Amino acid sequence: MKEKSLAPYMHPQIKVLEDELHNKQVQLNFLMRITQAINANMSQRDLFEMYAQFLHLDLGVNRLAMLFREPSGWKCHKVIDYEPKDIEILASILTKKYKDFSKLGELSPEQLKPFELVIPVFHKDDPLAYILVGKINETEDAYDRFKFMISITNVVAVAIENKRLFNRQVEQEAYKKELELAQRVQKMLIPSEFPAMSGVEISSIYRPHSNIGGDYFDYYKLDDGKLIICLADVSGKGIPAAILMANFQATMQSAVKIYNDLDDLVQHINTSLVNITKSERIVTFFILKFDPARREIRYVNAGHNPPIYLNGEKIQLLDMGCPILGAIEHLDKIDVGTIDIGDDESLFVLYTDGLTDLRDNYGAYFDEQKLKEFAQKHRNDSAVEFNNKLLEAMETFKGQRAYPDDIAIVTCKIKARSQ
Repeated sequence: MKEKSLAPYMHPQIKVLEDELHNKQVQLNFLMRITQAINANMSQRDLFEMYAQFLHLDLGVNRLAMLFREPSGWKCHKVIDYEPKDIEILASILTKKYKDFSKLGELSPEQLKPFELVIPVFHKDDPLAYILVGKINETEDAYDRFKFMISITNVVAVAIENKRLFNRQVEQEAYKKELELAQRVQKMLIPSEFPAMSGVEISSIYRPHSNIGGDYFDYYKLDDGKLIICLADVSGKGIPAAILMANFQATMQSAVKIYNDLDDLVQHINTSLVNITKSERIVTFFILKFDPARREIRYVNAGHNPPIYLNGEKIQLLDMGCPILGAIEHLDKIDVGTIDIGDDESLFVLYTDGLTDLRDNYGAYFDEQKLKEFAQKHRNDSAVEFNNKLLEAMETFKGQRAYPDDIAIVTCKIKARSQ
C-alpha cells in the first residue's frame, strides 16, 4: 500500500520550523565544507568557484559579480549572468559609496542597476572585496539568507586575503634567502686582498647601494709577472645585476688565460655578454695590464668613467678604448692605450660613476674635477692612506644623504724604480 505524505496535514508552524531547520543544516554543511577547504589550502580559484556555486544553487542567487582587490588593482573573479565592464570605474563607485551591506534600487548608480544587493568586505578601513548579487529567488526566509550571505562572504574574503598575505610572506622569505645567498656570493667575488707585488700598492673601496651591487673589480697576476686590474659597472641593481656580475667574472677568469692582447680579450668579453643578455644589459668596463719589466701600462676603456693617472706633475684621463660592452655583437674598433710610466712614481685611480654621482646638501656633485684635485693633493700617500682619506672626504661631502648608487674605487700606486 502506497504511503501517503503527511505534509498536507502538517501544522503550518511545524512546516516553517522544518524549513528553517533544513536551511540551517544547508548553511552549516557549507560552512563546514568551506572551512575544510580553507584548512586544506584550496586554491583561490577553487574557493571562488565553491562560494559562487553555493550562492547560486543553495541561496538562489542567479546574477553575481565578485570583485576582489589584487596588488595590481580590482579584478572580477567570478560572474553569473553578467558581463563585467570598466571594473576600475565600478570599483571606484563601490569604494566611495558603499561601506555596509546595502540594497540597490532605482536611485543606485547606473553600473549597479543589474544588481539588488552590495556586500562589502573591509579590513579596518580598507576594502577587500565587493560581492554584487541579483535575480534572487523570492522566499520567506530572505532575511535569514541575506544574513548568512554576508557572514559567509566575510569568511571567504578574509580567508582569501589571509592566503594572499601568507603567499606574499612566503615570497618575501624566499626573496630574503635569495638576497642573502647573492650577498654571500658577491662577497666571494669581490677581492678582499690584492696580490703581493714588489713596487705595487693596491687598495679598494666598495659600497653597494642596496646590499647587492652591480659594480665589479678584480685583479689577475699572470704567470709572466704582469698584472691585470679591471673595473666594471653592470647596468641595473639587485640580484639580476649581481648574477650578471658573477657571469662577467667567470668570463674574465677564462679570458685572461687565453688572450694576451687586450683588444682580443675585450672583444671576447663583449661577445659573451651579448650571448648571455641578448643586448638587454650593458656594461661599462676598464682594464689595464701592467708590465713591470718594461714599466709599461696598456689599457682599454669601454665606455667607462676615465680613470685618473698621475705621474710626476703630469695628470691624464685614460679614455682610449671602445663603446660600452653588451650593446652590439661585434666591436668594429678597439683602441688600446699605452703609457710608458718611466722611473717615476705613478698613481692610478679607477672608479665607477657612483662616486661622481655623490651630491652635497646644496646639490653640488663630487665631480671629476674634485676627484682630480683630491688625487693631486694626496698623490704622495700610500694607496691605503689615499683611499682612507677619499672615503672620509666622500662621507663628509654627502653628509646625511644616502649613497645614490653602487661605488667601487681601485687605487693603484706604482712606486718609483729606485724604491
